[in-house]
Amino acid sequence: MRWLPGLAVTVLLCGVVLLWGHASRPKVIRTAAAQDAAPMTLLWSQPIAGFRGAAVSPQGELIALASGAKGAVSLWHWRTQPTRPLWIHPATGASSVAVSAAGGSVVAWSALDPALSDFSIFRGADGTTLSHRTLDGAIWDARLSADGCYAGVVTGSKLLYLYTLSDETYTTEDKRVHHWSLDGIGNSIAFPSTGSYLVCGTWDDSGVACYTPQGACLWQYPESAAARRLISNRLFFAQLSGNGRYVLGVSYGNVRQSAPALFLWRTDGGGNPQWKTELGEDAFYPKAQITADGSFVAVSYLRQIVRGNQSLSEHRLRLLDSLGNTVWERGGLLFSPTLVALSPDGQRTIVSDGQRTLYALRQDGRILTSHALPGLLRQSVLSADGHTLLVYTGDGTLSLFKLG
Repeated sequence: MRWLPGLAVTVLLCGVVLLWGHASRPKVIRTAAAQDAAPMTLLWSQPIAGFRGAAVSPQGELIALASGAKGAVSLWHWRTQPTRPLWIHPATGASSVAVSAAGGSVVAWSALDPALSDFSIFRGADGTTLSHRTLDGAIWDARLSADGCYAGVVTGSKLLYLYTLSDETYTTEDKRVHHWSLDGIGNSIAFPSTGSYLVCGTWDDSGVACYTPQGACLWQYPESAAARRLISNRLFFAQLSGNGRYVLGVSYGNVRQSAPALFLWRTDGGGNPQWKTELGEDAFYPKAQITADGSFVAVSYLRQIVRGNQSLSEHRLRLLDSLGNTVWERGGLLFSPTLVALSPDGQRTIVSDGQRTLYALRQDGRILTSHALPGLLRQSVLSADGHTLLVYTGDGTLSLFKLG
């Protein structure tokens, strides 16, 4: 019976861990004020067969969908026609879509597929194919400007294609699209609401660059080609704040998305970052978003904890202010937040527990409310205005939420 003392110690330690976890787990605040705030309201839900990818229009009124065994694109208006699409059109292999404001245009492509580099543009009103073009290299990313004037595409051949979307140019393919070479492989592209410029994150000559619609480089980070080559093993992703004044850059190692770092630039600042924050060599798989005015940035990541021969992974969530200072940080072994959405004013942060629950956190990091999902979270898309969240779950359901 010599094992009894060891067992007692083990039971005692487990009890301490459980008590610590119970005490440290954020509590859900359920007050009348919290209910009135309605941080998450379910607007629409629909089972989708053969889901591949989805997008929501900038104001959240329309949903573009790629689905089906062979690939098809459809457009939905969840309020006026909730149970069936406005139109559906074949699009072989399409796995990604985007839709402009008021549904003027829908674009579709197959992401990171070297055997299928087709890019298609459909008229939002009726699904008519306006353009279908095979590009030079696998498509890494594509975006529509919120005003629907431009579509940008970056490929593995270090090219950026820019389409001008207006009815009068659709009659001549060569006049509505032009392209230029990037220093690296473009893996992200972003437009402000007016499409007056665009930013691109690259890999293999790594950094972030800002261009005019004519292809002139306004600024680049790092400015030196030699400096970009020194960090060629890192990928840079760029996103814009809602007001178009700030660029949030996320950089990490090519393997396991390791040692991530965040950068903040002013779009008119000449390429010198206002701040840079490194999340650590033990951090992996970052997800970050910026508020509409650039005053807050939220980031979640996985942190590896090593103790001797053992290692544990924990999820961390951090809110930073406009200077890159940490406002608060949450997470641990018993609460595993992964960033899903940040409200335009930074007052709400929506996270997933990695399973079937969404949580809305206040600006101080405390949990305000939660929402149970019908299945495991597989994919989420936030509208450009930050007020509408589209979620696909493993049971085959697509759900639309209004964020308060």
